[in-house]
Amino acid sequence: MNPYRRIRALALVAATSMATFALAQTAEDLLNPPPGEWPQMGRDTIQSRYSPLDQINTSNVSQLQLSWARDMGYSQSFQGGPAVWNGVMYVATQTGVVALDATNGTTMWEYSSPNPGTVISDSALRGAPVIYDGKVFINTRYGAVVALDVATGEEVWNTQLTVEERNEGYTTNPIWADGKIISAPSGADFGGAPGKIHAVDAEDGELLWTFNIIPTGPDDPAWATWTNPPSWDAGIGGASAWNAGAYDPESGIILYGTGQPTPWDRLDPTRRADPDGNPTADLYTVSWVAVDAETGELRWYRQALPGDEWDMDQHTVPTFATVDWDGTERRIAIMGSTTGYTYIVDADTGEYLANHTSFTDVTEGAEYTIILGYDENGTAIVSEEARAANQAFEESFEFFLMCPGLRWAHIAPPAYSPDTGLFYRPNNTLCIDYGAQIMPDNWQPGERAYYFETGSEGLWFDRVGALTAFDPVTGDVVWEFAHDYGYDAGPVVTGGNLVFSAFTDRTIRAFDATTGDVLWSNVLTTGSNASTITYAVDGKQYVATMVGKTGFSGYPLIPDYNPNVEGLFIPPTGGVAVFVYALPN
Repeated sequence: MNPYRRIRALALVAATSMATFALAQTAEDLLNPPPGEWPQMGRDTIQSRYSPLDQINTSNVSQLQLSWARDMGYSQSFQGGPAVWNGVMYVATQTGVVALDATNGTTMWEYSSPNPGTVISDSALRGAPVIYDGKVFINTRYGAVVALDVATGEEVWNTQLTVEERNEGYTTNPIWADGKIISAPSGADFGGAPGKIHAVDAEDGELLWTFNIIPTGPDDPAWATWTNPPSWDAGIGGASAWNAGAYDPESGIILYGTGQPTPWDRLDPTRRADPDGNPTADLYTVSWVAVDAETGELRWYRQALPGDEWDMDQHTVPTFATVDWDGTERRIAIMGSTTGYTYIVDADTGEYLANHTSFTDVTEGAEYTIILGYDENGTAIVSEEARAANQAFEESFEFFLMCPGLRWAHIAPPAYSPDTGLFYRPNNTLCIDYGAQIMPDNWQPGERAYYFETGSEGLWFDRVGALTAFDPVTGDVVWEFAHDYGYDAGPVVTGGNLVFSAFTDRTIRAFDATTGDVLWSNVLTTGSNASTITYAVDGKQYVATMVGKTGFSGYPLIPDYNPNVEGLFIPPTGGVAVFVYALPN
């Protein structure tokens, strides 16, 4: 076994006793999980973050109490969440995963695989482990997809898919699709690596297909959208799909959001602009790509921002739903944009249907709002003033106020309830002082590929973050919980007509899913960017959330940042921990 890997197995007799049931887990258990289970990031493959559990509901949620809590022993601005199967909770760590008794937090086993080299990735893995067919599947920061025995934590297989020398690794755990483990590495920012999506066989880790987000030759129609051909060695490409995607079994597609082009700037026409300095579309950057789950071939795409030069990665997690659209049942994909809009398209064809905003007016209060809206075909209307401002500082660097800022309007995974028909969207309204800088002529692969500077932040509106519940068909906002702090955590919606989420102000809240009324809250140790889940063991429902903050991101630090700062507090930073709640016995 690789000397960098180690296993600490505790209470293996107890763990082995549940292995028979876990090994019998089928594909149906991933597509339509039993009510008490949460075997992957969104619970199901369509990333709905909906649970039918209703033991905890609007009539009794006020009685919710802390059942157990567990410090994970490390510090990180944690952005993932746990998975639960058959009474065991699996939590990603900085170097692997730990299995806990889901009723009390006792360690059952731990797997650790430290970074053996120099891959630059300082963020905890997003998403959650995947539990399937007696295995636990995780990604590592240094670019490996790993399968572990669900009962013991022993390594079953390990497939390396990235190039360490190019700083290509993972910042998000994988998803499951039709017996395949799907993963997409990051690397555009820190090494200029072109974006890819990989599929490996869940049984043995064999690589089945790779979809190249950046075109590799003139046979790809996307090639013509680059004035200068994409080249890893030249640092032209980017588009890392570094957050989790979703799999829709009805249409047979895997859907991922993609990142910004590299280089970020368009100041040098020999890289990312035509000879006159005009922007090129640079497909498939800042887009959503729908890939056939069986073959890895592109089925459709939607570009949210052609010729991006502001780091508007479309890395938000997509969701699928079946809705009544103009009197006809229709399968749709719901895709939140980092620019503040939410795309609605036909899941099978990618046909553009609508675009909603989480805000009243996304152009309010901005010196330069990047996107002014979308036309009837779903093509972004990009502010030429914002483009001009970004190009004005080649000789003398200056800032301009860009909206949204680099914390993006939408980041965290949303939730969708088939009961209410509402889409629950975390969002932010922060802007930032921004200015591009030219990429050095002597740039080499493996070096950072982003060059810009930022200053103070400002606001679009009189609140920083919000949980917004809206109808994905009409776009009507039904309710909103406005927040004086940034909000980047993932909610869960339940059959008990509740929405649970942790927030930056170190508080977890329960909302009435229909009205938005706050029905319960509890103070945590620190702020949270994590995803909340719910599960059941032996007929008892639990609600679990995680915290972890190492910086002040999303906090109201100064009046210029948030005019409502008076009377607000700055929650303390703190380590990663799990908090689990239940009704009293």
